[in-house]
Amino acid sequence: MNYVTFDIETYSPSESSRIDTSELRVTVMGAYFSWLDRYVAFMEKDVKDFLEILKEAELVVGYNHIWFDLPVLQKYADYDLKQLTNYDIMVEFEKKSGFKAKLDDLCKSNLGTKKTDTYEKYSKYHKEGRWDLLIDYCLHDVKLTEELFQMILAKKEIKYIDALETKQFLLNLPNPEKVNFAMHSDSIF
Repeated sequence: MNYVTFDIETYSPSESSRIDTSELRVTVMGAYFSWLDRYVAFMEKDVKDFLEILKEAELVVGYNHIWFDLPVLQKYADYDLKQLTNYDIMVEFEKKSGFKAKLDDLCKSNLGTKKTDTYEKYSKYHKEGRWDLLIDYCLHDVKLTEELFQMILAKKEIKYIDALETKQFLLNLPNPEKVNFAMHSDSIF
């Protein structure tokens, strides 16, 4: 199965600090393409190219992409992005756990690593034109999301550590009879 794991970083043209997907625009987008076994970054000017490639994917994987990334991307698209076959790890985790977990928390608990920066830092990268740092940040998030997805495909339980205990959840697979369970290399570029 050909799938895409992706993430976007955004900016507000009005420089508003509130998160409103109807206002936000794409700064940079990172994606892992399973059929290429490759991570690729796209700038805002390239979003339409990404959306054309996305049509070819049999599955679209992300973390909170159904409620955040897709609504932001929809303003660039000439087709309904929610009609794609989506697998949102945050949504699947919430179905099992009853709550939304941050990507950073799941990465710390399951991968022994964390995100590279915070929203406050990466939002400054856009204002400062630090595209190299913004691309690295975005691709790192894609890599973390892809590693969690590989755990799910391998039928490993996803751990969440709260103040009192460690909880573990086996997430539903996305259409398991079609997914290729082959692992890929760890090269990020």
